Amino acid sequence: MMDLTKKLAASLLLVGSVSTVQAVTVQPEGATYNVDAWFTEPMAANGTLFTGSFIWDDATKTMSAFTGAMNSSMTIETTAPNLTLDQNFSAEDSGSLNNATGMTTYSIFAVDSDDVYMGGGHQTGDVMTFGNENAYFSLTFDSASGPESAIAENMVYGDCTELGLMMGMFCMGGEKNGVTMMGGMPQSLSVSAVPLPAAVWLFGSALLGLLGVKHRKAISV
Repeated sequence: MMDLTKKLAASLLLVGSVSTVQAVTVQPEGATYNVDAWFTEPMAANGTLFTGSFIWDDATKTMSAFTGAMNSSMTIETTAPNLTLDQNFSAEDSGSLNNATGMTTYSIFAVDSDDVYMGGGHQTGDVMTFGNENAYFSLTFDSASGPESAIAENMVYGDCTELGLMMGMFCMGGEKNGVTMMGGMPQSLSVSAVPLPAAVWLFGSALLGLLGVKHRKAISV
């Protein structure tokens, strides 16, 4: 009876473990990366900081779940709300967008549209608003090399929301040539993978150990 009880308990533990594994595998595949980007604004009240994250699937070389928050550099008040950028994610060839030939530009917007500047779109260097209170941040890198190959020089932002406008029509922005209204330019960029929690590795080791024990018992029988 004692052996039967032990076997039943082990079976229930194994079922629970497998259920946990199944629950974990429904999460988006890939590694989570954090992004911290800083633009200097020589003629504005503040610099511009974007802080966000995304999931990178290295097997398919694709990005998903790109979100973040960005302040408006034209705002002097420290209590002003940050812009939330979590709409209309796009991945585009960088050659025609910001002259980073051979790379991919990943962009995230404040509203569900990629129209930021007058005439439509978000071409680097444009300054006049489309009129839809939009803002965006773009991260550019060679997808074959992965996210950690991204460099500050190729990141871009544009802010055509109410707090980012001058005289109601000119947008704040930052790009490597500093041709925006306030001369905003990329200053620093950190793109780093988020380590898996230690509990994940411990769980995997424990599960493998349990399966090994049951396999040895089956052989001994």
